[in-house]
Parts: sequence; C-alpha cells; structure tokens
Amino acid sequence: MEFSRLVSFPGAQLDALENTSYDIEVRTIDTYGQRSEPTKANAAPEDPTNEPAWSFSDRFNSRVTPDPVKWTLASPNGCGKATSGEGEDGRRLVISASCGDQSVALRARPPFRLLDKPVNGEFGRFVIETDQIGLGGILQLDLVPGPADLISGSPTGLTRVHEPAGAAADDPTLPPGAIRVWIAGQGSSTTDVGVIVAPGTPRTTRGGGSTTPKPPEIGFTVRWEVVFSEAGVQVVQDGVLIGTSNVVPTWREATALVGFVGQKNSVYAAVNLIGFVGAPTAAPVLVVPPPVDAGRVVIAPDAPLSTSANGARVKGAQGAQVRAVLLAQNKPGEDTGDIFSIEIGGATFPARPAIPGQPLSRGVRYPIVADVPAEALVLGPDGKTLPLRIRGPVHRGQAATNVVNATLELTAPEGAVSPAAGSGTDLPLPRIKPALPEPDVVFFNAAGKLLPGDAPVQRGRLVMEVRTNGRDGQRIAGRLAGLAGIEVRLDGERIAGIPTVVDGPGVGGRWRVALPTGGLDPGRHTIEVKAVGVDEKTIPALAYASFVLVD
Repeated sequence: MEFSRLVSFPGAQLDALENTSYDIEVRTIDTYGQRSEPTKANAAPEDPTNEPAWSFSDRFNSRVTPDPVKWTLASPNGCGKATSGEGEDGRRLVISASCGDQSVALRARPPFRLLDKPVNGEFGRFVIETDQIGLGGILQLDLVPGPADLISGSPTGLTRVHEPAGAAADDPTLPPGAIRVWIAGQGSSTTDVGVIVAPGTPRTTRGGGSTTPKPPEIGFTVRWEVVFSEAGVQVVQDGVLIGTSNVVPTWREATALVGFVGQKNSVYAAVNLIGFVGAPTAAPVLVVPPPVDAGRVVIAPDAPLSTSANGARVKGAQGAQVRAVLLAQNKPGEDTGDIFSIEIGGATFPARPAIPGQPLSRGVRYPIVADVPAEALVLGPDGKTLPLRIRGPVHRGQAATNVVNATLELTAPEGAVSPAAGSGTDLPLPRIKPALPEPDVVFFNAAGKLLPGDAPVQRGRLVMEVRTNGRDGQRIAGRLAGLAGIEVRLDGERIAGIPTVVDGPGVGGRWRVALPTGGLDPGRHTIEVKAVGVDEKTIPALAYASFVLVD
C-alpha cells in the first residue's frame, strides 16, 4: 500500500499503520510544485506501552465507529457528525461539524465513576487522545452529575491551570456540580488550559506544581488526562503535569462529555482514544432508537396535541428516557422557574431538570429528561421517525424557548444484550474533503514599498503579491489539498494564471505580479484571487482585495 500526503510544515503523523516496517520519503515543494530529491527512512510503529488499568476505553478501531453501544453525539439541530476515518485517517473517530461557535459533544454511555479510596493518590482519570488542539479549536472535557447531552460554559478569559494561582474559576452557566477542563489552541504559538466549575463547588487547600503546555502541531494527536487526585483536579499533557486546580467533586459518578468547538466555525477532529480509570463501569444495554423529531421551539401547554397515539410502535423497548436540551429566551438574569413536559404518542409526561438545581437562564443550555412508557413510543406516518414536542410556558414579549437537541435512551427488556456493531447500528459516513491553502493579496508601489489598505494609488505601475497560507488551509479540515494553480482577475477579467504543478501538486507560496494601471479608469478596482485544486471536486479558495486609482 502506498500513499502520499501534503503538509504545510515539516512534520506529519501517520495513522492506521500495520505492525510492520515502512519506507518513508520526504520531499520539499517550492511555490511552483517542483520537488526536491527525497530524504529516505525506514521505521515501524510501536504498540502502546504502560497503559493504565482502564475501567472503560475505546480506541475506535472497530468495524463500526463510533460504536453506538458506547457513544452518542449531540449537536445543535444536528450540525455535527461522528464517523469513522477512512484511508490514511484509518479506523479512528472523526468529529466533523459546522456549528459556528457552538460546541458539539460526544457522550459516553458508560458513566465515569471515581474510586471510593485513592490508589497512589488518585480517585480516577478521564483520558483522550485527539488532534483537536493542533487545528486551533477548543476541547472541553466535562463531567456532569446527571443525564445531560449538552451543557454551556465559557472557556474564555478564565483562570489557566498553569498560572501560579491554579484555582478553578466559577462559571454560573455550568450546571451544579459540573467540572470542565478546557483546552484552547492558539495556533502554533501557545495553548491555554483551564478549569471552570459551577459556583459552590468545594475546594481543597492542597495544590501542586505546573508547567506551560506545549503547543501541538497540526495533525498530531496529544494525550490529555484529567486526574482526580487528593491534591485536586490535575491536567496532564502527554505524561507531563501542566497544572493542578483546587477542585473537589461533589459526586462519585458523572456523565462524561467530550466537547468540540471549531476554529473558523468548523470542526474536523480525529480521536484515537478515550478512556476512564476508576471504579468499574459499563454501558447500559443498547436498544437502537429511531430518529427524533422534536420541533425547534417549545410550544404552549394548552396547544392542541400534535402527536398521535395511533401508529407503529418502537419495538424491543420497555420504555424510554427522553433527553432534551433547551435554550431559554427569558430576560437576562431572570429565572422564570418554568416547568416543562413532553408530548409523545398523544399524551404528555412531566419533565425534570437533568441536573437538579440548575436554573433556567437566558442563552444557557438547559438539559431536561422525562420517563415515558413503551406504549407512548409511537412512530410517525413515515414509520421511521418518532415525533415529540416539548411543552412549557410561552411568555408574552419574549421569544419561545428553543429546542437545541433531543434524543431517546430506550430501556431494554431484562436479559437483553446490545446488538453487535454493524447489525443496524451503522451511521452514515459524511466525508470532509481536504482544504486548499488560504489565499491573500497585498499591494506594493513601483519602489517595492507596501501600500497601506485603502490608500489611494497613483496611476502607473502597481505590484500585487499573492500569498497562499498552507497552515490556515490545513487547519480547516486537517488535510491539505493539492494546489493546481492561482487565477487572478481584475474587475472580473482574468489577467494572470500561475501554475503550481511542475512535478506535482503545490502546497502554497508567494508570487508577485506587475499590474499596469495606465489604461484603467479612476476609482475603485477589485482583485479576485482563486486557488484552484488538482482535484476538480475540491472547493476553490477565494480572496478579494481592492484599490482606489487616482490621477
């Protein structure tokens, strides 16, 4: 098997390798696609060593990934996907999403459980290996004492664990008892790590040493560990302690959520491992749920019923827990005390907060749950989708509460076992295409002096520099697409084409083009630069710039 990869910096992580030796060649590529002579090496991958005694772990190398017995993905209005990698991505988990600045979360179905007594000073560990931070995104490792799929919480502007204080910051948008470790990539220069907790979370006076996190490179996985120790919550990066925060959990069991926030409003993150170290745990038996149609907003309690008691019923379940995430629109700072119910199968059932004591606050995700009997699990007219509606107060003068996400956890009959992967549990596998280098344009005068933006340009000779940034392109999707060339248009008319495929696809660079302006009319003129890929299916990357010509 042979494959090649384009990268924007001197380093790459090779995944999905067999336990054998490989011949590796590395070449540099100039701005026109010319290749250097190769540097050659031979190496073999090593199996993981010194692994802890996992109470639960998944390396995402099974035939169906993610295994729905172990995982559920929640995202606002279905804007995210969890799928298996393919080709050089190998059998590992890929999280892809276009959710703006909203997080998506992978929920572990087995609960995270702490030991009653510490072993070597530790009660448990929450571990993940992912390349999310190298792509410039944010990773959120949440432990929540309740059946939540999505929560809020802001990572910005809060205490970092590697600062001398080392204290967790209170965040009123987190539900009671929740603990979040957040890790934010800041390009290739820095990485920020911190801990936030709900107000009232107990603290310890003990502490520990710390060091500054090492910035990960694009495409390189890093092992992050959240350690619950006698000294507090510790954060470990690739085996190195980078900070200790003075937090004491109020729970012995919690829901583990792995949250992803994208860089440039999109997520494409690979996950090689998630594991727990702690007390024994197990996933509940899976009964594969149908897709849920919960509507987009909460409806009034006295609205006519919109679901029917007649129709085919979900098979193989003794009942279900409806899990929904709401986003209130009440006035800032106002807790309305609203109570919600679930309409399903032509009947209504009371709902309760997934985390007791969480207030309903404007713009804060509010998870609720409701237990419903098997006879209420009535499919819609298509025989595949289960319709339900969430009912609650609709206040005059404000928008209705939004429904962000809704899922079903079906209760299996006694003695049932989870279905084998691939027996109807498979999920569709959308593919994220590699991204082209990001183009940009700057202008110089005839003497080579950089012209400030929107500065008037005198008639004569203007020099335009076209730049393409491979790193920015690679951060978009984790993979860099091959560059066939650059097209330049002035006021819609093509004036230059620069091929970048002398020996093969290009990866970016800089080019200067002389732009005579003697025949142009005075006024504003627009330059369009298009980066074109060697694969016709690759979406072109565009950049625009303008200048004002004066006599």
